[in-house]
Amino acid sequence: MTQQKYRKKNSRSCLISLCLLLFTILIIGGGIYYIVFESPLFTVKSIEVQGLDSIDQEVIVSFSQIHIGDSFFKIRTKQVEDQIEEHPYVKEARVKRKGISRINIVVRERREYAIIPYMGSFIYLDREQVVLRVSDGVIDENLSIVTGVEFESFHVGKPVSVKNQEILDAAYEVLVAAQEAEMMDHISEIHITEAQEVRLITFNGIEVLMGKIDQPAYSVLALKEALITLHTRGMNDVILDMRYQDHITVRPRVRQEEEE
Repeated sequence: MTQQKYRKKNSRSCLISLCLLLFTILIIGGGIYYIVFESPLFTVKSIEVQGLDSIDQEVIVSFSQIHIGDSFFKIRTKQVEDQIEEHPYVKEARVKRKGISRINIVVRERREYAIIPYMGSFIYLDREQVVLRVSDGVIDENLSIVTGVEFESFHVGKPVSVKNQEILDAAYEVLVAAQEAEMMDHISEIHITEAQEVRLITFNGIEVLMGKIDQPAYSVLALKEALITLHTRGMNDVILDMRYQDHITVRPRVRQEEEE
């Protein structure tokens, strides 16, 4: 009988001790949670943004949805990265915590690469053919216009959808070759026909008939040499016919207009 009472008393004592232990753990855990996630000791005090060129820092901070005073450890960096990458000019975003109060954001921007006219507007694309913006105003004179492309649909921040993708791809091959040859600032317009023939207009008014291009890099280098020759001779507003291999002809643009 005495042993049974002792066992009951001992069990009750253990239960009370366990409850006290759990209560203590709960209090300590709650205190730690408050200090880490709710206390003003661990809040965002500064937001640093790096890698910007054409986008304002305030715009990136707005897309991040992080505010000064937010709980530092409640911020989900992957979610913030996804939010920033919703901006059409942001190709990639990386968000990291620094110390106990600083947020560091590193951005890789998309660059405007080409313009496609569409129903009185101008659609700006990057090198991956992602739509960056649509403008109804004055176009950027430093970019090449691509004509001959038929749209299916487009959405800002998404790759453009066209009916004749091979036309756009062919134009981009010429642009890539021109960039490598440091010729981008010479090409005003690129037109690709359904037969894959290339016609260029330079910024100083020279029309270039290049025909079908099998080796864009070689063709653009040949064009560069021809344009240098024309420049040294002071020849502008002419037609440069490069459609026939190893045979380049130059004639005034007016002469062709008269023939037509």
